[in-house]
Amino acid sequence: MEHQSLNYIVRFRNLILSQKQNLRNLSVLLIVNLIVGGLGFVTKVKIANTLSIADFGLLSYGFAIAAYGGAIIRFGFDRTLVRDLIHFPKRQGQLVLSSLLLRGFLFLVVISALLIWKYFSSTESDLTWGVILVVLGQSMIGLELKAVYDSWGKMSRHAFYNLIQRCLYFAAVWMVILFLPKSLNILWLGVFTLGSATVYLLMQGRWAFSRLDFTSAHENISAKTLKLARSNLIIWFSCLACLSFGVVNQIILKIFNGKEALGGYSAAWQLVAIAMLCLTQIARIGNPATARVTRASVNSKMKVRFLIKYSTVMFLAVLPVSLASILYPEFILKTIFRPEYITAATILRVLGFYMLIFSVGLVASQYVISARMEKIYFVSVLVGGILGLLLCLILIPILGGVGAALALLISHSLTMAAYWCACIMDIKKGLRIE
Repeated sequence: MEHQSLNYIVRFRNLILSQKQNLRNLSVLLIVNLIVGGLGFVTKVKIANTLSIADFGLLSYGFAIAAYGGAIIRFGFDRTLVRDLIHFPKRQGQLVLSSLLLRGFLFLVVISALLIWKYFSSTESDLTWGVILVVLGQSMIGLELKAVYDSWGKMSRHAFYNLIQRCLYFAAVWMVILFLPKSLNILWLGVFTLGSATVYLLMQGRWAFSRLDFTSAHENISAKTLKLARSNLIIWFSCLACLSFGVVNQIILKIFNGKEALGGYSAAWQLVAIAMLCLTQIARIGNPATARVTRASVNSKMKVRFLIKYSTVMFLAVLPVSLASILYPEFILKTIFRPEYITAATILRVLGFYMLIFSVGLVASQYVISARMEKIYFVSVLVGGILGLLLCLILIPILGGVGAALALLISHSLTMAAYWCACIMDIKKGLRIE
């Protein structure tokens, strides 16, 4: 019995030692994002309580448009570049340069589209210059080099740059709130968003570029960039289709029910944002690990063990926030926001269930992409996206913000179930070969 206990202790110690780097990165990410998430939540609540519910809804509208701008600019590289940098280490300089050229071109396209939209909009349009600056500031983060840092295991350094960016934004917002509270508006928030995003990109680029080998990266760069674009096209379309889940419902909600309804939905979404922040940081550690475990040399039993462990960690990480949102939505909203936001209690309860499903679905989506099942990923997202759009058009006019939350929950659950079916099929195929 004692021998068995010692054996368990040794195995546990070896496990900790083998994951020492990952645990260190995860610790830094969690600490940094606890600070960022805490400050971000308090700041967003203060903004919501300083602006009117209509203006807060308009700000959320800008972030919704920015989600499309960011997805266009990223071109799906946030899903695939870590995998490619790990699978093809000798081509890192070329991959980074090609991705930046493509993303830079798309950033210019987004800027041009916004200016054209503004030019042809009426003077009463909700596309104000403040909204445009918010969209540009958020969208340009699609040019970041997070995938490079993740593939190098330098998540901690990148998290530090993110901390600086967010603290600059928070400091600017709180300076206005404390000294000129009546002056806070969407235009100022847009200026702060754009300025902090620019500093963020410059910091990470300065360190990463000095360590990348671009010696032969310029050879046939146009052809290589086009080839990379073609290989990532399906993932890009999939990422755009993904916006049919969490973004298009907000835009449709504003169209049918107005800025006030979107403001209430956005208030409830702040709890989801906390959970998402935690999940995405754990997923940053899990993404390179998933890329390694999906290599052909890894047997299916190891893949199964990895998926079980990874899913359990993700589910437990989001469980406290989800349960609180499901059981006590009225108390949470009443405590944090002004009384006018209490109408979003049912929305928050629905989003509590969504967070639980999203936590395990994120694991499966990473596996599907790392295993190069792009077509399955695309079809799953497309079907779920179309269903989500139809549900939005049916439910939002009837149920308002609750309909938007239900459309998100139902459509995204279907897509995530499809991811898990693809994972199971891939593992079963591996078992037959073995």
